[in-house]
Amino acid sequence: MAIKLTKTRGSGKHTIVSIDYKKELTTSQPYKPLIKIIQNKSGRNVYGKITTRHQGGRQKRYYRLIDFKRDKYDIVGTVKTIEYDPNRTSFISLISYADGEKRYIITPKDLKIGDQIISSDKADIKIGNCTILNNIPDGTFVHNIELAPNKGGQLVRSAGSSAQVLGKDELGKYVIIKLSSGEVRKFPKNAHATIGIVSNSDHNLINLGKAGRSRNMGIRPTVRGSAMNPNDHPHGGGEGRQPVGYDAPRTPWGKRHMGIKTRAKKNISNALIIRRRNAK
Repeated sequence: MAIKLTKTRGSGKHTIVSIDYKKELTTSQPYKPLIKIIQNKSGRNVYGKITTRHQGGRQKRYYRLIDFKRDKYDIVGTVKTIEYDPNRTSFISLISYADGEKRYIITPKDLKIGDQIISSDKADIKIGNCTILNNIPDGTFVHNIELAPNKGGQLVRSAGSSAQVLGKDELGKYVIIKLSSGEVRKFPKNAHATIGIVSNSDHNLINLGKAGRSRNMGIRPTVRGSAMNPNDHPHGGGEGRQPVGYDAPRTPWGKRHMGIKTRAKKNISNALIIRRRNAK
């Protein structure tokens, strides 16, 4: 894909970096039976109370129904389109199966119009095919990995991400996979995964360049705590620029923030983790 640089006239804008999607995408209109309107909640719960700050005011958009389960077994599908999805960083592809049904899937890298894919326990190791982890050779890159059999892919779905199959454990019940974060963990051997690397790997090079594009995406401004008054934030107040004044940064409600581990210590799946991410 081609990277486009846009020099801005004013000093209030940074250089806008965007991607020329025309060379990759084949259509701009989604398949209507597989879309639905997303209601803009603006970070509020059913009572209207803000539970997630800095959200609201985005453009209206449709949600594309993605087939994360890939449970159309032993039926060949043909890639009809490669499309942009405003709800995720990767591209999506419309697959037309031999029985006439159509579904959206996450587009792997190098998947092209007219390619044929299949979901099967006996599928070939080919980009876009979905099969159980027990049948995937060591060293293969996969994405859209299930945490439990037939639950649907939950891991490795963002643009340019992938995980690598390392092998099987001693008992043969699990398959060992290294995730893009560096974490090495076990997955059930009957869980499914899709062969290949997720498309749109240049997504991390995008620079929005101006505040207006963030607002269109539903991201509202974030004010630094140190710029507030003492009654508004624990970091506020003081003459000039002052340090935090605590043993660790705090949220507006006084709780520790940044660098705090949030994973449950008694999580059952902790036993499946062989090496934590960023382990030294």
